[in-house]
Amino acid sequence: MRKGLVVMMTLSLALVAFSCTPGGIIVLDAGDHADIVEGVIGNSGEIITILATPTVEQLLSAARQVPAISSSTNTSIKYVLDLLPELEGWLADIPGETLQAIDEIIYNVTQLETVPAATDFLQDAIDSHQYDDYEWLPEALEFGIDLLEAGENTIYSPGWAPYAEEPLVGFNVSQLWRKDLEGGIAGAVGCALAGDAPEQYAVRIGGVVGGVDSSMANLISQLTEWW
Repeated sequence: MRKGLVVMMTLSLALVAFSCTPGGIIVLDAGDHADIVEGVIGNSGEIITILATPTVEQLLSAARQVPAISSSTNTSIKYVLDLLPELEGWLADIPGETLQAIDEIIYNVTQLETVPAATDFLQDAIDSHQYDDYEWLPEALEFGIDLLEAGENTIYSPGWAPYAEEPLVGFNVSQLWRKDLEGGIAGAVGCALAGDAPEQYAVRIGGVVGGVDSSMANLISQLTEWW
């Protein structure tokens, strides 16, 4: 078993949107991705006083020091940090044909202008069954829809308050959600294929880790002038 992954006990089927801890096990979901990215972006002014130009891990660790970030989001960040070292291995084990299919999906998504258009496209891709032969990809596309919907009114909305304030003037929101979707889908497939987490939760756990990694990397890339 890979370091940092918890595989024990049966979790409640009632889990839908947010992390919880049945039996002491933390489960991540799309809402946790939105909470983490909201926490970092919404408190960016305070976070950057802690850092020089950061890595993804340093950015997330600094976010945990900000009092305004809720304890539940802080816990989710900690869990993502614990699992980030596994992400590279998950992605490396994805078959080449599945990676090509993901690339095809993301290329088509980049041609779309809005989050609702992207969610409609993903749903059409699922309903077409054209990706059914790629193990865990349909489930990862479903997670991609959840990810976009969870952040639609905050981190993926140009009208969200932090985007109108310094130091986020000019931030490319469309670039963020496209990168998050790519990272989330790949992470979801990779974690499920690795078999390191309970099967019914692996897609969501990997999707959040991959999505957060992409979010933070994109944030650092876009806003290097902060540091």
